[in-house]
Amino acid sequence: MDVFVARQPIFDLDKRVFGYELLFRNGFENTFPDIDGDVATNTLLSNTFFSFGLKELLRKKPGFINFTKDLILEKTPLLFPSHHMVIEVLEHVEPDSSVINALDDFKENGYQIALDDFVYRKKFQPMISRSDIIKVDFRETPENEVTDLIHKIREDHAPVFLAEKVETHQEYELAKAMGFSLFQGYFFSKPEILAQTDISAGQVTRLKLIAALQKKNINIRELEELIKNDVGITFKLLKFTNSAYFSRPTPIDTIKDAITYMGLDELTKFIRIIAVSDLNSNASRELLRRSVIRARMCEKIGRFIKTGFTADELFTLGLFSFMDAIMNHRMEDIIKVIGFSDHMQDALLGRNRGVNLLMNIINCVEQGDWGKKVLKAISGKAVESKLPGYYFDALKMANSFFD
Repeated sequence: MDVFVARQPIFDLDKRVFGYELLFRNGFENTFPDIDGDVATNTLLSNTFFSFGLKELLRKKPGFINFTKDLILEKTPLLFPSHHMVIEVLEHVEPDSSVINALDDFKENGYQIALDDFVYRKKFQPMISRSDIIKVDFRETPENEVTDLIHKIREDHAPVFLAEKVETHQEYELAKAMGFSLFQGYFFSKPEILAQTDISAGQVTRLKLIAALQKKNINIRELEELIKNDVGITFKLLKFTNSAYFSRPTPIDTIKDAITYMGLDELTKFIRIIAVSDLNSNASRELLRRSVIRARMCEKIGRFIKTGFTADELFTLGLFSFMDAIMNHRMEDIIKVIGFSDHMQDALLGRNRGVNLLMNIINCVEQGDWGKKVLKAISGKAVESKLPGYYFDALKMANSFFD
C-alpha cells in the first residue's frame, strides 16, 4: 500500500517552529474521513517512527498526532517516546472515566495532551484540567466565542491555546491579541508589509548570480572559481556533501572532490539555494526550508505535468515561489532585477496553467488538503504513487541545508 505522511508546521509567538502536526494519507481516492481512524493513526505511527524517520520529519520538534477513543483506551501512545509526541484527543471523544484514567496515565509518563478542534462544554472540564494545549479552529469559531472560551478556561486552568487555520498576518496578529501563543497555518507565506526601500546592492548581486546559473553554457570552472572566492559557499558546500542526504561512507575534504562528486547540475542547484538563503537574514527558516522542498518537488513532479519547462527551470521556479515573502518585496519588482526570460516571469506571476497546476498539487500535499479536486485529478496516475517518496526526498534535501 502506498502511504503518505504530510506535516503542517506549528509556530510560537516569535514565528519559530514549535512542532509539526503529522497527517496520514493512503491514496487520493480515499480521503481521511472515509478511513477508519484507528487504522489511519496506527499506519501514521508506523510510517513516522519506522519508515520515514523522526529525524527528517520532526527535526527534534514534537509531532502532534490524532488519537481516537479506542487507541486512547488501548494506550497506544505509550509505545512511542513521549518527547517526540503530543497526543491530540479528537473533538468527538467523550470524557468518560476510562478516557480520563488513560489521560492520567499519559500525563504520569511525561506526554503532552492537546484537545483538537475544541468547543467549550462544561462536561469537558476533566479533559481541560489534564490538557497542556487547546486547539481552536480560528476561522470556524466566531470571534466572541473564542474570547469567551479562553476567558472561561483561564479562570481555573492554564493551558496553551493554539489557533488553527491562521492564514494571514492580520489573523496572526488578531490571534496573538486574543491570547493564543501557538499558531497553525501558512500566515507567513506572503509578505507582512511590502518594503518601501529599494532592493539592496547585496541582494541584487545574489539575484544576478541566480540568474547567471540559468545560462545553458555555464561551465564547471566558472562555478569552481565562484566557490573558491566565497568562504561561506565553500563551508556550506562541504557541509552539504558530507550531510546525511548523500549517506557517504567516507567524508569529502576538498572543494574539488565536492564539485566532482556533485556534478554540474546538482552544484548549480546547491548554489541557487545558498544564494536564496542569504537574501534576507531575517527570513523565516521554515519559509526557506519550504522553498527548497517546493523546488525539489517541482523538479520531480514536473516530469509528469506538461508545463513547457525543463527540470532545471522548474527547480528554480519552486525555489522562487516564496521569494516575495522572503524578501518582503513584490514579485514584480524582484523579477525586474533578475532579468528572467518572459517564459519564467509569466510562471512566477501565475500566468502558466501547467506551473499553476504543479504548484497547487504541491500546496495540497504540504497542507495535507487531500480532498481538493486538483489531487483527485491525478488519482491513479503514475505520479500519485511517487509523491510520498518525492516529498520525503525533498524534506531530506531541505534539512541538509538548514539543520
